[in-house]
Amino acid sequence: GWALFLLIVVTAVFLRFYQLGHIPPGLYRDEATNGLDALTVLDALTVLDGRFPLFFPANNGREPAYIYLTAAAIALLGRTATAVRLAAAAAGAFTTLVVFLLAQAWFGRRVGLLAAWLWAVTVWSVHLSRIGLRVVLMVPALALAFWLGTLAYRRQKSWLWLAAGLVYGAGFYTYLAMRFTPLLLLALLAYLLWQRRGARLWPGVVWFGLGTAVSLLPLGVLFLQDPALILGRTGQVSVLNTAVNGGDLWGTLARQIGRALGMFLWRGDDILRHNPAGRPVFDWLMAGPFLLGLVWALRRWRQPAAMTTLLW
Repeated sequence: GWALFLLIVVTAVFLRFYQLGHIPPGLYRDEATNGLDALTVLDALTVLDGRFPLFFPANNGREPAYIYLTAAAIALLGRTATAVRLAAAAAGAFTTLVVFLLAQAWFGRRVGLLAAWLWAVTVWSVHLSRIGLRVVLMVPALALAFWLGTLAYRRQKSWLWLAAGLVYGAGFYTYLAMRFTPLLLLALLAYLLWQRRGARLWPGVVWFGLGTAVSLLPLGVLFLQDPALILGRTGQVSVLNTAVNGGDLWGTLARQIGRALGMFLWRGDDILRHNPAGRPVFDWLMAGPFLLGLVWALRRWRQPAAMTTLLW
């Protein structure tokens, strides 16, 4: 099993690091902006002026984790495309381990190895590990928080609950979409209470909340001082924005839900920097296993791991 896992990790590393600075060719403007902001971090470190922001307002505003990792990579490798993409490749490779740990904890080692293999070679996960964008950081943060939370739930250790909260809170420094994950946690909490499993959550949820609050405190203070930082990019892409819905809120919402569901098997992202145009998440080889897995989870919805997967 460990030999197979080592092969999976080596495959993941190779697919993410081979010709990293040249494939895809050139830096997309979002990547370049990250690199420029990383240079401002290095300049601030050079003059020791103490300006190390928690939020970078350029390019619609971005969370800081990827930029600081990029600054470290530029300090190591110089001003190269490889340095701008290094954090994404490293995070993508590291996620292979986290996916394995989480899937193994929920469904056993065989599923853990299969899930890790799929993460290692699937088109979207590989491609988003090869461009210098912060989105790829959210995946290991959220998966690691769930793995630690699973261990805490089973072992009833306060320090594990606290660690899960710290990692979960740190995820808010990675990518905008992390702000929607409290809805997932609330849905999961309601499900566990409904299944009369709430006794195992106390007092663990307090420790989890404390860890999350400690991680989020600096960013929370910043957002309280300038609420526009929270709403800027969110307002641009929200279905509530009339520039987005064109005056037809419910029709636009229905179309977007249909497109989001259709991306799994029918038609995916059209933007070439994210995906070969229109390719669904799962190709025809993976469509069958995906549907079988969906049916399997629906039939076992009383199992927390299956239901959490469906909610996620």
